[in-house]
Amino acid sequence: MNERLSNAINSAQEYILGKQDADGHFHSNFHMDLGLEADTIFLLRFLGIRDEELEGKLVNFILAGRLEDGGWPVYPGGPPELNATIKNYMALKLKGFEEGNQLMARDRRIILSLGGIEKSNSYNRFYLAMFGLGNWDAAPAIPPELILLPEWSPVNIYDFSAWTRTIVVPLSVIWASRPVRPLAKNFSVDELYTAGHRTKDCGIRWDMRVVSWKNLFLFLDGTIKTLYKLRLAFFKGAAVKKAGQWMIKRFDKSDGLCAIYPAMINSVMALSCLGYKNDHPLLKSNLEEVLKLTIDNGNEAEMQPCVSPVWDTALCAYALGISGFPKGHDAMRKAGRWLLSKQVNETGDWKVKAGDASPGGWYFQFRNEFYPDIDDTAQVLLGLTQIDMGTEEPQKKAGFDRGLDWMLKMQSSDGGFSSYDRDNNKRFLNKVPFSDHNAMLDPTCADVTGRTCELLGRLGFDAKKSPLKDAIRFLKKDRIADGTWYGRWGVNYIYGTFLAARGLSFSSGGSSKGELEAAAKWIYGVQNDDGGWGESAATYEDPFKKGKGPSTASQTAWALFILFAAGDHESGAAARGIDYLIGSQEANGNWKEDSFTGTGFPRVCYLRYELYSVYFPLIALSEYAANRGKTKV
Repeated sequence: MNERLSNAINSAQEYILGKQDADGHFHSNFHMDLGLEADTIFLLRFLGIRDEELEGKLVNFILAGRLEDGGWPVYPGGPPELNATIKNYMALKLKGFEEGNQLMARDRRIILSLGGIEKSNSYNRFYLAMFGLGNWDAAPAIPPELILLPEWSPVNIYDFSAWTRTIVVPLSVIWASRPVRPLAKNFSVDELYTAGHRTKDCGIRWDMRVVSWKNLFLFLDGTIKTLYKLRLAFFKGAAVKKAGQWMIKRFDKSDGLCAIYPAMINSVMALSCLGYKNDHPLLKSNLEEVLKLTIDNGNEAEMQPCVSPVWDTALCAYALGISGFPKGHDAMRKAGRWLLSKQVNETGDWKVKAGDASPGGWYFQFRNEFYPDIDDTAQVLLGLTQIDMGTEEPQKKAGFDRGLDWMLKMQSSDGGFSSYDRDNNKRFLNKVPFSDHNAMLDPTCADVTGRTCELLGRLGFDAKKSPLKDAIRFLKKDRIADGTWYGRWGVNYIYGTFLAARGLSFSSGGSSKGELEAAAKWIYGVQNDDGGWGESAATYEDPFKKGKGPSTASQTAWALFILFAAGDHESGAAARGIDYLIGSQEANGNWKEDSFTGTGFPRVCYLRYELYSVYFPLIALSEYAANRGKTKV
């Protein structure tokens, strides 16, 4: 093996091993630009808590993220985004930055140029109403009666994505309470309304067509609000009680509701609306879970959207195994034990649509028992294939088989796999007024399906029989005409294409030659002059920018996987990509990557996984080294 290549692999292995905690998991921080720091300040004020030290650190982080020309983006290099800019402006004004300040005036002009508060999303206007900065009628109705609709009804909360469900149920409690708790005395942001005053509608205009799902839901929105004003919501009390019980039940064995920031802060505020005091163990413990997401950098503090230990540990173990690190090494066995300890044993929301499945999946965080997901489960299983547990192999096999069984029973009827649920695809729900976070549903997608196909292929499943046959068919049908696939959970077409192509290469037995060659042809055409590849989150808004962007280590690795899937380990393009990775590796074995290459909600929020920049390049370098000179069958 080339000495430079060998040294790069060894150095990356050492870096990853340095991230392992004593209990076996691999640790990293998780980053998202969306104004979570401002939200945290608002949450504390809603509860009547003043923590000047924490607020000061959060404000310093907000100030550091302001764009040179004003406003705040939701990913590095992106344009000012309306909702994040409104929240950060509010936080700065709350902390004493005067409205007439030159920088504040510039931010305000940007907000107004983007449409002002009237164009902000539903959840932003919801929070504005809660703090007395907007009208409750300008927020969409989220009636708690939703919780009373049975699972067999045409619409019920289990038709929403898991994350939407856990965000919306607490919000329904808040909406029924309609609290108004000012952030500070005489505090106002009326200057952020283009109309110059607070508006009284939810900002969504009726369709020109008389009959449409959008118009139906807007009619229902108005009707529900009228019934509540007239005190004709006869089931309100029972609904609020049941929503509260539903929420509290899911705190058990979880680090906050769904262990994601938006659901967690909503649940804390909902508990307060239900009458729980700040010192009540339930509210206090859930607030503590929110604050545990803080990354204290000394003078600054940022908020994580959640934590990612299961995901990172599974991928680290997989990368180490692929790179030739001893599978029976103590570090690998510790990782295996830790992963097996995180396997779900309880029934969660997934059971509603997958009644034939038994618990066995894995989640993303430290504890999130009600919400395992298919992507994590597939990656954990891939990671476990790279670990030799020695005398503990029987325990590993039992957990592996149980996890595989759960994952296969989560396959949707179209052959693909989604994230948290089976057949979560009622697209008309994208027209409800509170669906503008662009993730109302959890439909099947190429990236999760591609990962499951790699797993099933490695396990020897028959490509001519279900379930693998159906998954392969889904990937081929989901392909875009230019040979790419859309990336739901990573930025963007490079991510989706890498997982779909890798899945097909491991599973389809040579029947996907045309698809793989087309994917490789596309990736050849978007290679950067420096030998790497990159793509911006801007591609979710403008697909014509697909495959374009400054080179990053993670996306270069993904692009190389596409070439490898097509059997190319020898071309000049592959060699240049490898040279880019070796040449850009830092002395500590990592790669510097500030770009957000993970996706939360497309067009809404993006993520930076700190270890993406090392475990994906390690896999790429290792597979290149192992396969040079070989002809792929």
